[in-house]
Amino acid sequence: NEGHALFLQQHKESSAESPSSSNQEDIIAELRAYLHDSFGHPIRIDYGTGHESSFIVFLLSLCKIGCFRWGGANKKDNIDNNNGCGDDKIKSNPPPEAIGLASLSLFHAYLNLTRGLQRDYMLEPAGSHGVWGLDDYHCVPFYLGACQMMAREQWQEDQRAKKKINQVKVEPEQGANRCAEDEVANRMPDNPYLPEASSPGADQPTPVDTYLDNDIWAPSIIHDRPVLETQRSTYLYLSCIYFIQQIKPKVPFFESSPMLNDISQIGGGWAKVSSGLLRLYEGEVLDKTPVVQHFVFGKIFSANWSPSRKTPLEAPKKTFINGPMGEECIAPWASGGDRGDGSAQSAPASASHPGGMPPTRAPWAK
Repeated sequence: NEGHALFLQQHKESSAESPSSSNQEDIIAELRAYLHDSFGHPIRIDYGTGHESSFIVFLLSLCKIGCFRWGGANKKDNIDNNNGCGDDKIKSNPPPEAIGLASLSLFHAYLNLTRGLQRDYMLEPAGSHGVWGLDDYHCVPFYLGACQMMAREQWQEDQRAKKKINQVKVEPEQGANRCAEDEVANRMPDNPYLPEASSPGADQPTPVDTYLDNDIWAPSIIHDRPVLETQRSTYLYLSCIYFIQQIKPKVPFFESSPMLNDISQIGGGWAKVSSGLLRLYEGEVLDKTPVVQHFVFGKIFSANWSPSRKTPLEAPKKTFINGPMGEECIAPWASGGDRGDGSAQSAPASASHPGGMPPTRAPWAK
């Protein structure tokens, strides 16, 4: 599909403006690399968790250079500029509420775009496990959505606790009005994890307050169709489930997404779901060489860690513990004459035992 390659090319050209300084040139060049890799591969015409992870790195880089600050904070209060890009030290990290709000709103917009690419250009799922995977294309939105559900539960508990406490309202002094207004302007929202209508162009959801006081949503809420339709533009997890049901309308959910269906039956609540999804992302994405080998490292997102393996990885020389006749099988690439433990290499089972199973050559072997 040439349309996808054309989209990626136009995306690169639209972001090719020259920066105003050399310091910004290094920063923008690195950010471009992460952002351009977030929408699929132009040759393979596919999209997967690796491209999604590139967008995560893009957001992480924005956070590290101080883009996710709340209110009217001054840049000098947060960044001590020493030697330019890569040497900027953030004195105070953005609060978790600001990161949560930014990640939810930005991922809503990002998913709207990538889902359109997946549908319009019929992108192949990169590295998909089929029905036995979490999703054909994504993993992170499910984790962020589960965290949002956890924050919803916490917010409900806080609201119930406030209703039980008789708060005494004290009239502010006349001179404190100005300070109070500034505090309100820079204060984080009461619950930044519940942005209303975060999805641009989506139908307006039912007011959030109608679901907050009495309804406790377990992971099985994904099977409630009215909740999915009315709250999908507010809650990221419900949006992901709704999209799967839209693209696979005639397939029962337990058949199209058995892993997500099993997750909905977990009794530990959203805390258990989010911790499990994080482990899944670490094991199935970040721990896979075919994914992380495409990461680009620079001054913002740098590879400055110590490798966990001290020696290079070598291919094993013993393929099986027991051979066909109770002997060790030696790998074909192992050097002859010595196994590495001082003992001589034994002959193959077919030579030492005439009645043994002869080796089978591959059909394509010459």
